[in-house]
Amino acid sequence: MTRSKQQRDGFLRCFRILNKRDQRRMFVVACLQTFLNILDLFGVIAIGMLVALSVQSLQSTQSNGRMMSTLEFLGISNQPLQSQVAILGIGAVLILVSRTVLSIFFTRRTLFFLSGRGAEISANLISALLARPLEKVQSRTSQETLYAATRGVELVALQVLATSIVLIADFSLLIILGIGLFILDPVTSMGILLLVLFIGFALYKIMHVRAQEVGTKNSELNIKSNEKVVEVFSSYRESVVRNRRAYYAREITKLRIDLAETSAEMNFMPYVSKYVIETTVIFGALLVGAAEFLMLDASEAASSFAIFLAAGTRIAPAVLRVQQAMIAISIALGQATPTLELIAELGTEPNIENVDDSVNTVHEGFVAQIQVDKVSFTYESKANKAISEISLHIPTGASVAFVGPSGAGKTTIIDVLLGVLNPDEGSVLISGLPPLLAVAKWPGAVSYVPQDVVIAAGTIRENVALGYPAEVATDELVMSALKVAHLDRFVAELPDGVDTQVGERGAKISGGQRQRLGIARAMFTKPHLLVLDEATSSLDGETEASISEAIHALRGSTTVVMIAHRLSTVRNADIVVYLSEGKVLAQGTFEEVRKSVPDFDRQAKLMGL
Repeated sequence: MTRSKQQRDGFLRCFRILNKRDQRRMFVVACLQTFLNILDLFGVIAIGMLVALSVQSLQSTQSNGRMMSTLEFLGISNQPLQSQVAILGIGAVLILVSRTVLSIFFTRRTLFFLSGRGAEISANLISALLARPLEKVQSRTSQETLYAATRGVELVALQVLATSIVLIADFSLLIILGIGLFILDPVTSMGILLLVLFIGFALYKIMHVRAQEVGTKNSELNIKSNEKVVEVFSSYRESVVRNRRAYYAREITKLRIDLAETSAEMNFMPYVSKYVIETTVIFGALLVGAAEFLMLDASEAASSFAIFLAAGTRIAPAVLRVQQAMIAISIALGQATPTLELIAELGTEPNIENVDDSVNTVHEGFVAQIQVDKVSFTYESKANKAISEISLHIPTGASVAFVGPSGAGKTTIIDVLLGVLNPDEGSVLISGLPPLLAVAKWPGAVSYVPQDVVIAAGTIRENVALGYPAEVATDELVMSALKVAHLDRFVAELPDGVDTQVGERGAKISGGQRQRLGIARAMFTKPHLLVLDEATSSLDGETEASISEAIHALRGSTTVVMIAHRLSTVRNADIVVYLSEGKVLAQGTFEEVRKSVPDFDRQAKLMGL
């Protein structure tokens, strides 16, 4: 596919993200801008006539035939010269001022409309992404997703679509003024038109391909630069210990310099058009002036020259804006490539459904049992199945532990149970429904504690109630959850209590406290099904024992499903499921699995069990 076709397809993809109603609004705006350009033509003609009348008054000659016909059309041919000048002058001013005021008004409305539409598109993209399975969400880096759903959308709305309105308006202005000048003087008009078209076409061919290349490179460098900055600060301790901070500083500096160069080139490109077109217009005006005064009488020459000069004051900026608009669109299409790819990938996928923000702690009708029937799943990037034909029944109130070597499929089966991955084969039912339907029907009945708990930059209250509005996070609910996680005494001793700031990624609290905060978050809605992925791995022995005891106390009322490498944690589980290479090798009590799996028995002996 050629660059021109890619650019055309990219522009059409940008336009199609608008719904039919918005597309019609864009068409109406373009028509209104064209009407305003007709006013420009009338203003230019009025200025030319003013100059002609002034020359005639100095020469004391009669109006030429073309001038007289125009004055008769306006109904002022019998008026005194002073009245004619006044009427034409006032008319020209009113026309040009009206055109300017209306242009400002319509441009403002258009930009606000497109900005709002861009915000809707961005929100819809994020909503559609949130409705996708985990594997699809993680197919891009967080910085790629952030750029595509935010900055890229702004470029589509305000650079591609808004600039296209400017392009249409100014192109129609050139056509209208060209027609008017052609009627006035066909030969001269054709000469100027050919000159302008040649210069404009040459600039376009030279610059638009490079503009899109620079735009694409700019977006790539933006994403890479942001990724490096996030990477170094996320791994700051490792960077210090490994003495790699200077490496990151060097890499970020290099990326920022490359980014600065592409940004400078993007900003420089419009100036090339500006200087070339300004020179072309001045050269053209001089040619027109010389030709008119050589071939016509002074009055008619002055009139024609004035009209061409007045038109030139409109044509030069219009040609310049057309060139700059084409360059800006080429650059923006390159920069918006990640967004256009994301929009194409999402297609017509539905947005995430809206939910009630109230906190549900009573889950009436929810049965905390899980039925897994011949479930298999394969990651798109892998050839072999991550889990294969797994069948399980987890009864209400049971405590179930998944164990096995790394890569056995423990996290995958948990993700499938939770509904964040869709199985390729088989089915999973929680309380008789697929996982996502179950959590939608009984919000808060299922909770999950990851191995790496995400801590938001905010207060303890906000982190316990993460995903809920602040007003529903009452002290009673928050402290109740903190008590299960053995954080209630620690929080009670803090000056600001549950409103204490924890810092970015929980920098102001310890690793164990961060893990316990994740457990408190899971217990905020008093779930009947609790899933833990190595949730106690960052805790000291005493705290781990206390929390394990608290979780053990939930047996009977709450179904607990866990992944654990510490066999002491799973010893008291009702059901132990041993996974290897994505398959269930054994399931039963701790002792039953020991007898069935030699590797598991050996690990238990090494742990002194």
